[in-house]
Amino acid sequence: MIVEEEDLGTDFYAARCDEEVQENDVDECEVPSADEFTVAILGDLHVDPRKLDDYAEGRSHIVPVLEDAASRGVGAALVSLGDLGESKPCWEGSPELYAGTTACHDHAAEYLSSFGVPYEVVGGNHDLEGIDEFATDAENLEAFCRIHGKPAPQFVREIADKTVLVGLTSTIFRGAKYTSHEVTVDDEQLSWFEDFVASKPAEEGWKLFVFTRRLVTAAGVSRHAPPMGSGLRVLQENHVVNGCCWLNHSGGEKADPRTTRKFIELVRRHRCIKGCGPYPESA
Repeated sequence: MIVEEEDLGTDFYAARCDEEVQENDVDECEVPSADEFTVAILGDLHVDPRKLDDYAEGRSHIVPVLEDAASRGVGAALVSLGDLGESKPCWEGSPELYAGTTACHDHAAEYLSSFGVPYEVVGGNHDLEGIDEFATDAENLEAFCRIHGKPAPQFVREIADKTVLVGLTSTIFRGAKYTSHEVTVDDEQLSWFEDFVASKPAEEGWKLFVFTRRLVTAAGVSRHAPPMGSGLRVLQENHVVNGCCWLNHSGGEKADPRTTRKFIELVRRHRCIKGCGPYPESA
């Protein structure tokens, strides 16, 4: 049986323009409003230089959507939520893990730049895993930020009128308190985030979408996803079930409540935060 290919929104703005022209009997359609935007969100890419055809195929699905939006003047961007490289040796004869290396981030930056729109990235638990190349987390983080053109681990992008994408990056791998694959947003980012959301009051029309790596649900079951306060109610799959999956540290009775409760308190206090974006399991 041949199934007709479904249109996945690759010509949303073009089709809407055609519809407006036909319905209103005009030569041109209206320019999209200033609050419209399109964001492509990529989850764990785990780029493997031996399997590049898969990544080219994924890009071919997404680029037409972004091109359609950009062609009508709609703000468009791409957000990658980290784990950019394969956490295995990828070069023949070398035991070095690929994830977190200069080669990995160079390759990922080239790939993310090829979508034709600006990209942002937050670092995940594998993005500082270049343990054979870099002696410290600080050295690895510097390379990550430099290669991806990030002036700081966090990012801010105003994608539409008073609509802002915000990202927070994990900054520790070797020096993690409990396990190297926990996700830690450092105090400097946390302080910056608190000040930033306070400067964008919902009463003035601001809308913030926050991206990071982990969440803990009310049941304490964790997976790669947004922080507490995201409003997520259903998990389709538990990628990681472990006490260390709290955003910052494992929490519990001996945890510092200033960090374990920080995100949910900020979300409750600042209604400008409209979403803490979950991401797909793959691109």
